[in-house]
Amino acid sequence: MPHTANTRGVRGAADWCAVGALCYLAANTLLRAGISYLMGLRVASASLTTPVGYTQTAAGLLALLAGAGALALPVLFLLRATRLDAAALRVLWPGQWAPGFCLCVFLGLANVTNLVSGLLGRLFGAAGARTALPAGGMALAVDLMLLCVLPAVGEELLFRGALQGLMRPAGSAAAILAPALLFAFLHLDPAQELTALACGLFLGWLAERTGSILPGMLLHFANNCLAFLDLYLQQYAPPGLAMGVQACILLVFPLLGGLFLVRAGRQGFRFADGLRPGPRARDIFKSPVYTLTVVFLVGYTLYLQLGGAA
Repeated sequence: MPHTANTRGVRGAADWCAVGALCYLAANTLLRAGISYLMGLRVASASLTTPVGYTQTAAGLLALLAGAGALALPVLFLLRATRLDAAALRVLWPGQWAPGFCLCVFLGLANVTNLVSGLLGRLFGAAGARTALPAGGMALAVDLMLLCVLPAVGEELLFRGALQGLMRPAGSAAAILAPALLFAFLHLDPAQELTALACGLFLGWLAERTGSILPGMLLHFANNCLAFLDLYLQQYAPPGLAMGVQACILLVFPLLGGLFLVRAGRQGFRFADGLRPGPRARDIFKSPVYTLTVVFLVGYTLYLQLGGAA
């Protein structure tokens, strides 16, 4: 069985899980800062945030490089530092699973939580940042890689692969919850965190049930593509078409997902079936490193929001 060094049950595993999340945040910050610095050497005042003097394609490729590095470095660090077996990443052909059921339930869950997040954002006067997409061409293809492919592959490798692999010896409950909370709070955007938490829990459950992160990559990619399509239509399609597609997505997938759940429940399906026993999920907070990391991420998110508002 894959193992970690210097871990003591759920507490030690949660320690390393938190360290991996902080490594991701540090790598992302440093890589973006370093690339922005190099961009500024070539064109004064240029950065990844304001890529003046760079084409949209070039800026997107540089952002893709930073994102890929930020996701790859923590995985490599954890494989080295914790002696986590590469097999624990579970990049394997999945066991038997129901793609149609999982896709509809997952997209239904994502869209319901997106709707709730949007309503809460309006209630409290907070709105998430909206990415401006190119109209077409190579720049749009690069943005598709950056916003759809990279997160689906890289985030699943890090969170449901490495971090969940670290937590797996502690049982399924802790293995699902610990990476999902970090996945949510590392978005650093209250408008996205509820959806990220719900999706992270489902994808963690799916990795436990199938023994593979490949189904999660597929679902993550499908969800990102729907969001990408919605964003593109809002910017370039007639308002009526954009609203119609958005309404269809918001209605169809939650409805289908609900129907699938009802039918599966009548056939005896239970989410807890097939999961491994272990300590209570809340025992991850016995790790001071994990607890402080969550508190830090929440505080950092609030700081960024207040700073943006100011």
